[in-house]
Amino acid sequence: MEYCIVYLSSSSGLLTDDTLAHILKHSQAKNRAQGITGILLYLNGSIIQVLEGEEERVKALYNVINRDPQHNQVIKLYSGSIEYRSFADWSMGYKTLSTTEFNHLRDTLPFINRPTSNDIPKSNMILSLVRIFYANNHRN
Repeated sequence: MEYCIVYLSSSSGLLTDDTLAHILKHSQAKNRAQGITGILLYLNGSIIQVLEGEEERVKALYNVINRDPQHNQVIKLYSGSIEYRSFADWSMGYKTLSTTEFNHLRDTLPFINRPTSNDIPKSNMILSLVRIFYANNHRN
């Protein structure tokens, strides 16, 4: 069985595209090696991240993030076993995407086109949390 943690945080300052790209490159390599998938949405200093994988590895990564001075006010929204990964194809999703990747993300996250829709099955807590974050921040 897979394990998942979803958390919110605030960056210690606004992050530039270059800084985000560096974080992404570093995270993708480390996450791929650890078998961790997920997505990170960053909007004007607000972050929501989904981490999925083997329980001990996901918990260890979350503990590193929780101690990282670049993250303030880390709030765990969800942690627990999951039947399947919501972002199995993503070593770490991010906002700078190719057209193909964005179309895949639209398929994975149907609320991208309609942020206030309730198209997500209530049984998928993880996607519901990401949808709420997106709906509250997509205009920022």
